[in-house]
Amino acid sequence: MPRVSIVTPERTRDSALPPGFSGPARSTAYLDRAGDPIHLHLHRIAPGAVLRIGPLASDCVVYVWEGCALAGGVELAKGSSAIVERGEAVELTGGAEEAVVLTFAGSHAPSAPRAGGHVHLLPAGRVPRAEELAGSTGVGGGMHADGQCPTCEVWLHENHFAPGPGFSPEAAAKGIHSHSEDEVIFITAGAIRLGAKLFPAGTAVAIAGDTLYSIAPGPEGMAFINFRAGTPSDIKFASGMSMSETDYWKQRLPRPEYLSPVAA
Repeated sequence: MPRVSIVTPERTRDSALPPGFSGPARSTAYLDRAGDPIHLHLHRIAPGAVLRIGPLASDCVVYVWEGCALAGGVELAKGSSAIVERGEAVELTGGAEEAVVLTFAGSHAPSAPRAGGHVHLLPAGRVPRAEELAGSTGVGGGMHADGQCPTCEVWLHENHFAPGPGFSPEAAAKGIHSHSEDEVIFITAGAIRLGAKLFPAGTAVAIAGDTLYSIAPGPEGMAFINFRAGTPSDIKFASGMSMSETDYWKQRLPRPEYLSPVAA
């Protein structure tokens, strides 16, 4: 995989459902090739249609980008998420309007997986969120999966940024950092600035572990979700400073409280 891969909406392609998925949903592949450490698909579920996810060899995170879906009788509106742990399954039913959901999963089963066997539901209203994260002016966030579950290790957080100024090399250099893990950023609203270029909502950015990069919001701001297949370690900055990413979030938001796991 290239160190940074940018997949805009027009570069996606219609695809068959991923292995372990079934139902009449229309699927679009963002990242699904052999060299992609994280696989990302977008699925459109018509009202009343059912998409079954699982059982899978790896944990899968589901994020409702638009519309609404039902799982085990629970409404998952826009901004909701679910974790389908390895070995378990869930059925998503399209709500009154088409549901557009994203699914993230590691492309290979982990060498030392946690027990799995559950489905965790997190409706939008239960997501721990802050309009402004402490010490981060103009930056808010939310936590969907913090890697601390005893039976799964996946990670998904969200961030939103106030509108940013135009591009300047000085500003771009200020936030250069890296993460030890492969990650995927998906832009849910606004636009992301990478260098001097802007990329719109619906863009996925796959970044290999230990890659230095910097991002910034576009003129209308930016919101994104960020997935890792395992628990993050330290964030390392080009300046030489480092900080624990998990501690950063623990100090600012409580852990997600999932609804009771449900069976398919």
